[in-house]
Amino acid sequence: MQEGRGVFIVWATIPPEKEEAFNRWYNEDHLPKTLEWLPGVKNGRRYKIIEGEEQYRYMAVYEFDSYEAMDKATKSDQIKRLVGEYNKAWGEGGRKWLKTVEIKNLIVG
Repeated sequence: MQEGRGVFIVWATIPPEKEEAFNRWYNEDHLPKTLEWLPGVKNGRRYKIIEGEEQYRYMAVYEFDSYEAMDKATKSDQIKRLVGEYNKAWGEGGRKWLKTVEIKNLIVG
């Protein structure tokens, strides 16, 4: 058993000429569906990578109450459906994912 919140990270790269359509689709369709369909997901955030990574330009971060909840969700039929929709819209290449567990969380302010 892994202690701590589960964090699922997806990195993606999209050709520059498709970025506007990709961002609109991800923000308006994919991210809301992921938050609705994926069991146990607590929140999701998207980022554009500006510096420090050459291959991937976008990152999505999804949080779960536990590593086990995230692991179960990433093996579910719902994620297979979400991945299928992504592949249909943007192709199968150009992304990777990471399963992580939060070690420490401090909030300032």
